Amino acid sequence: MLAKNYLFSTLKENPKNTNSISHTLMLRAGLIRQHASGIYTWLPTGIRILNNVNKIIRQEMNKLNALEIKMPILQSENLWNLSNRNNIYGLELFKILDRKKSKFILGPTHEELITNFISHELKSYKQLPLLLYQIQTKFRDEIRPRCGVIRSREFIMKDGYSFHTNVESLQNTYDLIQDTYKNIFLKMNLKFHIVKADSGTIGGVKSHEFQALSENGEDIIALSNKSNYAANIQVATYKIESKNNSVLNTFKNNSLSKTSLYISKKCNLLNKNTIKTILIKFKKNKFLAILIRGDFTINETKLLNTNVISPPIKLASKEEILDITGTTHEFIGPIGLNIPVIADFSVISLENFTIGSNITGKFLNNVNWNKDLDIPKSFDIRNVVKNDISPDGKGKLKIKKSIEIAHIFQLGEKYSRIMKAEIRDQTGHKKFLKMGCYGIGITRTISSVIEQHNDTKGIIWPISIAPFQVAIIPINFYKSKKVQQESQIIYHKLRKNNIEVILNDKDECPGIMFSKMELIGIPYNIIISENLIKDGKVEYHDRSKNKREIVLKSIIISILVQKITSA
Repeated sequence: MLAKNYLFSTLKENPKNTNSISHTLMLRAGLIRQHASGIYTWLPTGIRILNNVNKIIRQEMNKLNALEIKMPILQSENLWNLSNRNNIYGLELFKILDRKKSKFILGPTHEELITNFISHELKSYKQLPLLLYQIQTKFRDEIRPRCGVIRSREFIMKDGYSFHTNVESLQNTYDLIQDTYKNIFLKMNLKFHIVKADSGTIGGVKSHEFQALSENGEDIIALSNKSNYAANIQVATYKIESKNNSVLNTFKNNSLSKTSLYISKKCNLLNKNTIKTILIKFKKNKFLAILIRGDFTINETKLLNTNVISPPIKLASKEEILDITGTTHEFIGPIGLNIPVIADFSVISLENFTIGSNITGKFLNNVNWNKDLDIPKSFDIRNVVKNDISPDGKGKLKIKKSIEIAHIFQLGEKYSRIMKAEIRDQTGHKKFLKMGCYGIGITRTISSVIEQHNDTKGIIWPISIAPFQVAIIPINFYKSKKVQQESQIIYHKLRKNNIEVILNDKDECPGIMFSKMELIGIPYNIIISENLIKDGKVEYHDRSKNKREIVLKSIIISILVQKITSA
């Protein structure tokens, strides 16, 4: 590629209203431009990177004999009504009407559509297992798009779906996909962890996420410092020494031991020996009181998984709290409440603790279980914290921020039962298909690479996905015929060796050329000047190592071919 024929679109200054390194650098390096909140145009440099990422994905999926398809972006709302995900997804779904007033959804994912398709397409168990995938634009009406394409309203995703007659076959494909995804991300030089995850709105019986470490990530993962334990904080647990699961109670004023309690007007609600009481509202105006240690926070996913409460859930309002307790949220306590009460395990081992009194401005101190209060039904419903004991008993937990770049699921029969996707097995009996689902967030993967590979000068691309592998930077290209001639010779030799190269044939000063290529993140630069050519040499710059050296012109091609092919 000649620079004269290329659209760089680089920016000298950091753009306003960016809140991550990758967002800033993607705009500055001319990868994307914002059209509207969470919606971006991908420019030529960004497209080259997208194509390289897609190439890696296709190569690895082909090794599994996966078959590529392309499903429609528009999906009938009727399918989503069948699965009830029209309600579960709620406001995140983009919905449109056609001229006949038929209702459609801009697909955020394709489980319903692929299952509906396969229910009509498969004829025999001999066609299984079957693995299909697509690379497709998805849509999600995010409340707060942020960090560029890390959380956007329009994004590119690779989603795959597998179909099986039994659980063993599903598990085998699940394991193969996990290994394949490892290879994909390792080829991009990403540092990532495979963690246990909640299946969320996709559903199913089991799932794992691939999380790329980043301080700008929106996800939080827990990792053991002495074992392989890794989990999204939504499902992360810790080693619980003892559990008390006595019957759910509501408490009465007469359960107090008057001799053990005294009243205070001040309380540190974040204290380890304080119990917070939190009122939750769920469907049909039901309420639940949750007891948790003052310095911990409730984990909504764990709470829902107790099956004590069902979605949608939200915190009770000020008015609702006042109506139920007679006070404000700071002074709520379990004593005298006429609603169900549950507790996190963190409060069961406490002694002489402080709780709210349900009287404004007053707390009860020196409270004890089985003396002043009965022990409520208890669960692990808190977020893990740094230095919790790993659930396998090996080491302590570290808490890291990360970006979810992939998520794989064992869906089981969730969608096949809904869509009546059945097949006759070897015995002639009809069985619902077992399904797997495997997604990679392609656009956010690119952001994750930038988050991990950058410096003060710009992006540092791994060779596998760089927009160009080599940049030729001639000094005085239009003033020196020797420089022009040698630049073109090296350019054509690199192209013959199937190396993606850009020759900067623009009339620009050296400083601008250098800074532009460093900002874009081209892995290798060749600087050609008249003084070096006289001695049969060129300057070679390795971007990732920030290393410059003078080498013989006669060996520069072999050096680059060796470095690129071995990367």
